[in-house]
Amino acid sequence: MAFRLWVVTLAVAALLVVDREVLVSARKNNFSRMPICEHMVESPVCPQTFKPVCGTNGVTYDSECQLCLVRMKTKQDIQIIKDGKC
Repeated sequence: MAFRLWVVTLAVAALLVVDREVLVSARKNNFSRMPICEHMVESPVCPQTFKPVCGTNGVTYDSECQLCLVRMKTKQDIQIIKDGKC
């Protein structure tokens, strides 16, 4: 009887550890996308539209265009983590 209780306890503990690891890894997997900046080569001016995006550098930009301007100025590989504020 004690052996069965020990096996059940061990199984429950293993399930809790696996479940926690899945949650932690889900939070770490931030998928980023490249901003579309090709049109910026001819005219580095952004329209005044407010559609915030969150950059991989942790900064919220007013628009994808603003992120492109910073990419061009700093030569950093800043990508978009998500639409909206960081």
